[in-house]
Amino acid sequence: MKPLAIALAATSIAFALPIAGAQEATSVETVTAAQTMVTAKVTGMVCDFCARAVTKVFGKEDAVEAVHVDLDNGEIHVTLKPGAEMADDRIETLVKKSGYDLVSIERETA
Repeated sequence: MKPLAIALAATSIAFALPIAGAQEATSVETVTAAQTMVTAKVTGMVCDFCARAVTKVFGKEDAVEAVHVDLDNGEIHVTLKPGAEMADDRIETLVKKSGYDLVSIERETA
């Protein structure tokens, strides 16, 4: 396979990595707390290295339970721990620290 074909194939891979140290819900109180999914639309993410960089930066945050990077759509999906919050300016800072530009942020509470 030629290098360009490998690079193009890699862009169709989505990454979902649990954050080290994240624990499953073990009590009724934890399960019933609101959990937020943040979707950050970004520009510039095109490869496996991009996904790993984003996952590493967001994974260091205490409020983050899991990170899923969708390279095809240029989105970072961040699941926050139940009851945790993360301000838009913090998300923008983390996106920039990862090396990318933020386009928009959407939130969904479950």
